[in-house]
Amino acid sequence: MDRESGCRIFGRARDLATGLDGDAMILGEDRIETRITGDGRIAAFADMASAGRLDQFAGLRPGGELRKALAVAMPEEERRETRLFRLLDDLAGAVFMSVAAWYAWDGGIQGHAERTGSEPRTSRPVEGVCLSYIPGSPVMTADGRGIDENADHPWGAPAVPTSDALGFHELVETADPNEWRLRRTDLWREAEDIVVDAWFQDSSGIPGEEARRVIFHEYGLAARFDGAAMTLRSISVMPHVLPYVTCHAAPATAQALIGCGVADLRRQVLARLRGTAGCTHLNDMLRALQDIGGLSALLSD
Repeated sequence: MDRESGCRIFGRARDLATGLDGDAMILGEDRIETRITGDGRIAAFADMASAGRLDQFAGLRPGGELRKALAVAMPEEERRETRLFRLLDDLAGAVFMSVAAWYAWDGGIQGHAERTGSEPRTSRPVEGVCLSYIPGSPVMTADGRGIDENADHPWGAPAVPTSDALGFHELVETADPNEWRLRRTDLWREAEDIVVDAWFQDSSGIPGEEARRVIFHEYGLAARFDGAAMTLRSISVMPHVLPYVTCHAAPATAQALIGCGVADLRRQVLARLRGTAGCTHLNDMLRALQDIGGLSALLSD
């Protein structure tokens, strides 16, 4: 298909364990590959190990539609916190950010919209979407649209170390417009607690550049869970790159989750940090902490 009519998404997930002796072992890997139509729906999944099971989701929008269908058709994936579920759950954020692939290319996001005859992302109303878009916010126009001219999108080196073969799973190489949504979640036992160090970044490619990318969002996170009750004891969010000055109020919102059980975090994030109570990108990161439930079992193994 034409490179501007929708997008292709390649998702990779890998679990890796490092022993006390420093030796690392890959515990498992999963991947998905899908085409997304110009109106944001799943067109098809590529031929791979799980594709036959996923064909039933063609035509759905990633996000609420897909998550409801997953809960009915594949409840065991969410219950076991599988890598496949993590990839499918994060499709919504990946699709939302996919248009950022055009930020530094051919007239930018506006030029892409004009060529495809679609509504430019910048013309859509955003009031109430997150804590930066409250009524009267200086980062919005009077009619409720975001002001990208006020946003900070720095250029920086790719976050993935190329010299460490085990440092990150393999990424798809392309010279076309592209967007990366990267996550890393490390956890270990410390006395009776499970300690978490996590990181997240959205970035897009730059024509003719390999040493730099445009960075849109980047957070670090440190958390501690009660290892027996599996409840959140403490959490600290470190903002590295955020688009607006107002976004820097977001890290404090994570404190609303203290005391929540790990098995209920996805629901609690949606309940407690919806809309102007939170940041949509940080919320994605906080929802992903529910993966700690399944990952902590690997520590015991």
